[in-house]
Amino acid sequence: MKPVIYRSHVEAEKELSSGQIELLNFKKRKHIVNHAFKNTEFYQTKYNSFQKELEMLNEEDFQKLPPVTRDDLATNFEKFISGGRTPSKKVSRKVSSSGSTGRPISVLHDTRFPYTVLQWRILSWWGVQPYDNQAFIYRYKRSFLKRLGNNLLWWPTQRIFLTGAEMNLNNVKHFVKQVNDLKPTLLQGYVDVVYEFALFLLDNDLKIHPPKMVWVTSAPLFENQRKTMEAAFGAPVCDQYGNTEVFTIAAECPNQDGLHIMHDAVHIEIVDDNNEPLPSGKTGKILITDLNNEIFPLIRYEIGDRGKLIGRKCSCPIPLPLMDNVRGRQSVMLKTPSGLNVRSEHLTILFEKFLNTVREVQLLQNEDYSVELRYICYSQDDSVLQEIENILRELVIKTRNEINITPHRVDELHTKNNKKPLIISNLA
Repeated sequence: MKPVIYRSHVEAEKELSSGQIELLNFKKRKHIVNHAFKNTEFYQTKYNSFQKELEMLNEEDFQKLPPVTRDDLATNFEKFISGGRTPSKKVSRKVSSSGSTGRPISVLHDTRFPYTVLQWRILSWWGVQPYDNQAFIYRYKRSFLKRLGNNLLWWPTQRIFLTGAEMNLNNVKHFVKQVNDLKPTLLQGYVDVVYEFALFLLDNDLKIHPPKMVWVTSAPLFENQRKTMEAAFGAPVCDQYGNTEVFTIAAECPNQDGLHIMHDAVHIEIVDDNNEPLPSGKTGKILITDLNNEIFPLIRYEIGDRGKLIGRKCSCPIPLPLMDNVRGRQSVMLKTPSGLNVRSEHLTILFEKFLNTVREVQLLQNEDYSVELRYICYSQDDSVLQEIENILRELVIKTRNEINITPHRVDELHTKNNKKPLIISNLA
């Protein structure tokens, strides 16, 4: 019914199997840079002093191009649009971030290259076909018309949905029955709501028919969360990296040994605070170049996440480079009065090291710099108390004992724009 998606899928897989993925990546980068300079007001200004380099662009020249920031997007939306005019909805879609982990921004997606193509690719690695029955867990309830349209579009495939915002025992039991009747090959959703569903199953001794894979995204995946989900679902969990600006960037194959970068669709760089390239294995800022979005070009876009490249190749036959699972997402961090910033990836690693009996954690920083360590645990026994003490001790060290950190056992974590961020900061 949508032949453009199928044609894009066939073309993308042909490119992937060509054996020329690096050459294709640079060819697309060179094209998008020159297209952006010729057709957008923002890049005409941004690259004004690089006109000579753009004509004969090489790798070194590309790395000298000034990165695009979230502030650039927030204040220059119209100037990023090719031709200076909002394109037809037939070829573009406007999307906006919630602002739960940073300044809210909007971009236009170029629907002439549908991101669904990359999702199909990832599903194929796990033996899941687009026409298989699938189950989804969303944070908020979709409208009746949207659900009806989705069902009609994918008929005779069947798709079932659970709303995270309405997750209670009755709704979970109903969804479990739907899963067991339908036997979907895929269960997909945001990390926090899929994890919450897994906890419901374990707490209430509920079983579901195991899918072929569980696909989670939108936040860092703790290893204790992965183990809990795999125990509850009886299926492997695939971690994927994507965001509002560029939906599908990288994902795990069944080897679960890092994320394969969609190198024919995006270019990933890891740079230091001075925007100098870092070697594989070194953590730094992630810069993203969308190779297919000619309507709203994003070139060397500093998204606010942190990660690192993996220099070795995966043992699977997929010819795509690897990056590590992203540990630090959008630039909210703990701050101290002296100006020390504790990045989220360091906190993620800390929690992965200690979390065993604690189910969920969250750091709430108040206006006076004090921090509440909010946590949900299975039971309040000595092992939990020891775990919390270990976390507190490490947090005190990381913040140089400059701020007061108080643990609070809670039944629910705070939400922000329907998400449960690791850090919520009330600092100005």
